[in-house]
Amino acid sequence: MGLTTGTGPFASRRAGRLSFEPPEHVVYVEPWPRRGRAFANGSPVVDSERAMLVHETGRLPRYAFPAEDVSLAAEPEPEVEGYVYVPWAAADRWLEEDDELMGHPHDPFHRIEVLQSSRLVSVRVCGELVAESSRPRILFETSLPARYYHPRDDVHMEQLEPSALHTVCAYKGQATYWDVVTADSRYPAAVWSYEDPLHEAEPVRDLLCFFQERHEVEIEVDAVVLEMPETPWSGTAWVEAALAKAAATPAGRA
Repeated sequence: MGLTTGTGPFASRRAGRLSFEPPEHVVYVEPWPRRGRAFANGSPVVDSERAMLVHETGRLPRYAFPAEDVSLAAEPEPEVEGYVYVPWAAADRWLEEDDELMGHPHDPFHRIEVLQSSRLVSVRVCGELVAESSRPRILFETSLPARYYHPRDDVHMEQLEPSALHTVCAYKGQATYWDVVTADSRYPAAVWSYEDPLHEAEPVRDLLCFFQERHEVEIEVDAVVLEMPETPWSGTAWVEAALAKAAATPAGRA
C-alpha cells in the first residue's frame, strides 16, 4: 500500500490528484542499500548488499538481486538487467541486515503512525452496540482508512469468539481475529488485534479494531457515521480464502 498500490499516487485507485496524467502502468526501480538475506531449510540462498527495489503498478514492491548473489533457481528480473527475482515463498526467512521481515519487502513510501485520541468512537454490528470508547488509538497507515483501536475494557468481549484466522502484515506483525456473535448471527473475523506487534505498531498492542468496510459494521466517531470504504478486506471472501490457504499450508511455512 505505497507508491504503486492501494490508493498511492501511481496506483489504479489513487486518493489524490497529480498535475499530469500518468501512464496506466508505472515501474520505479531504486537502489536498496541494505544487506538482504534469505534462508531456505536453514541454508542461505540469498546474500546481497546490491539489491534493488522494484515498484510496479498493482504489485507490492519486490527485491531484485544480482544473479551471482543468489544460490537457487530464480527468474530474470525484467526491469533490471543482470538481476533476478526470488519469490517470497521460495525462502523460509528473509532478513534486512539482522531484522527478520514478514510477508513482503518493506516499502519506503509506506508508513504507520498511531495517535492517541479523546474522540468518542462507537461500534455497532447489525445495530447492536459492541464497543464504545473515548480513549481510542487511531492508526494511520499509507493508502488505508484510519483504523480505530479500542481498549478491551471498552469492548463487549462476551460477544467476541476467537477465530482460527491469522494473517501477517509486513509493518504491524501477525494479526489474530475474532468473530462477532449477536442475537441473530455470527460475523466471521470482523475484529482483529496485534498481540505481539512489530515496533511501529507497539502502541496498539492488545487493542481491538473493527472492519469499517464490512456492511454489518457501523463505526460512529463523535456522532458521525463513517463511510464504508472499499478495500481488499471488504466482504468475507478473503476470510474464507485465507482460512483455506492456511489449512493447505504445511506446518512451519508462511
